[in-house]
Amino acid sequence: MAWQHDRARQRIMDRINEAPAFQVQRFHDEYLPSYEDHRVKLEAAREPVTPPLFNLPRGRAVLVGTVQVYVGITNYDEFRMDEGRETEASHERALRFLHLYYSTCDRVVGQGRVQRVDFHGGRMHAVVLSLSGTDVNLEDLAEAFAFVRDFQAVADQANRELANSEFTARFRIGIDVGPCVAINNGTGLEQEPMFLGSAANHAAKLASGDQPGVYLSDRARSIMGLPGPGISEASNAVESGIVERVLAQRDETELAERLSVDRPTSPKELVESWRQDIRSKRVDDPTTPRFTFHHKEPPLSEIKYRDLSPSNSIRMPLVSVFADLSGYTAYVDAAIASGDVADAVRALYVIREEFQSVVEGDFEGRKVRFIGDCIHALLAEGDKTQTDARQSVTQRVSCAGGLHSSFNLCQQELQGIAALGLAIGLELGPTPISRIGIRGERSVRLATSVATALSEKMQMDCDTGEVKLGPSALQKLPAPLHDLFDASGLATGLSYDDVCIALSVDPAAPAAPVHTKAHTPPSRNVPRAHATTE
Repeated sequence: MAWQHDRARQRIMDRINEAPAFQVQRFHDEYLPSYEDHRVKLEAAREPVTPPLFNLPRGRAVLVGTVQVYVGITNYDEFRMDEGRETEASHERALRFLHLYYSTCDRVVGQGRVQRVDFHGGRMHAVVLSLSGTDVNLEDLAEAFAFVRDFQAVADQANRELANSEFTARFRIGIDVGPCVAINNGTGLEQEPMFLGSAANHAAKLASGDQPGVYLSDRARSIMGLPGPGISEASNAVESGIVERVLAQRDETELAERLSVDRPTSPKELVESWRQDIRSKRVDDPTTPRFTFHHKEPPLSEIKYRDLSPSNSIRMPLVSVFADLSGYTAYVDAAIASGDVADAVRALYVIREEFQSVVEGDFEGRKVRFIGDCIHALLAEGDKTQTDARQSVTQRVSCAGGLHSSFNLCQQELQGIAALGLAIGLELGPTPISRIGIRGERSVRLATSVATALSEKMQMDCDTGEVKLGPSALQKLPAPLHDLFDASGLATGLSYDDVCIALSVDPAAPAAPVHTKAHTPPSRNVPRAHATTE
């Protein structure tokens, strides 16, 4: 199957018609009381309770003040590379490394008001929800710093006592504060709680870099009474102990004491409890799973994440794609300010649904996850034993053209998104796919490799309307497509018909023209919401 104009347009119209009229609630005075009532009933019935906002129903959006925390592992490549190359052994070591730290995060979460949002390769995302509305105060920041402190302590102790110091990690932590819109895009084992807004995006940017440390946004520093400005290494690296000292200087005695004492369970007690759970086989030993890899015969759309585990993992050459909406963060921030959140979320709902249909329906790839307004997906062509690299790249370039063409149709049919754009990065390479971390619904699906990291970087390098290939994908690009890309692997304004014409196949033109208004791409300098690295 391939992309078709009329089919895509009909899908988009159907999704516009079926998209829920999003109910937007304020977290503190509208959502939280009903959540607490429901939580009490579940606990009385001894049924599992999920964190607030974790599994919001379809059609619900919640406006909430947040402290956004991203934890990046700066030395991740030391574990997934072996003398500069990716091997099965290095991928196995990297997944065991992540398995330990994903499990660490979920052990520490629950000690306070922080909750885990998601993991993405060597990056973890957590959030503190403000109890005072859309504003964030010093106490909310104290919760975030207590989590950071405990996470680092448990990670260090778990590495020493459970992993014999095999998996020493260095962390770079980015923190920003601000109002966000919480939604949920998933179900079952594919839950995707999301926080849309500049605070989440900026925290992710602060966590990107080679130097370990804690990096605060200007908004967070202002709440703490710290001077700005900017996001330079020197101005934002937070020295050890400064949080406690600043709190004490502001006469926040209760908060200063809160940060200086242990949480309900100390890091030492958490690790000991973890050890007991391992001994009693209530949980897997996070350091000893032996990842068993197999080749998955395409199409990758057949992958069922619920069936994956360390002992049943996929590893194969494939093409990774990151497709990111340019300008959506500014769009949703403006919607929060103006009160038009429902329209902004509804538009994203339609666009993401169409992107997933292009990836999985039209080109038989597999979505890994949505990361805010960005989709990460995988595609491969081949047989039972090997991937056809050249054909995989051809199909993924076709898919990129289909994504752009579908996005243009979305802009024709949806109001208010004319200023948005699309940037796409692609790369080819061996990639493991598995589920790791705590068992059950809290386990995490992942696809992580140099190819996934480079495809994300290629997307970041793109301006609006561009597609960029990584070096391996560019090397395998078939001759008929060379004229669409420059020497650096960059194409501008690529449509599905462009690819079809280059390949000398019938383009996917509409049966009859339905619109006459041409789409004018937004400025190349529009900021993109997703700009992080794995």
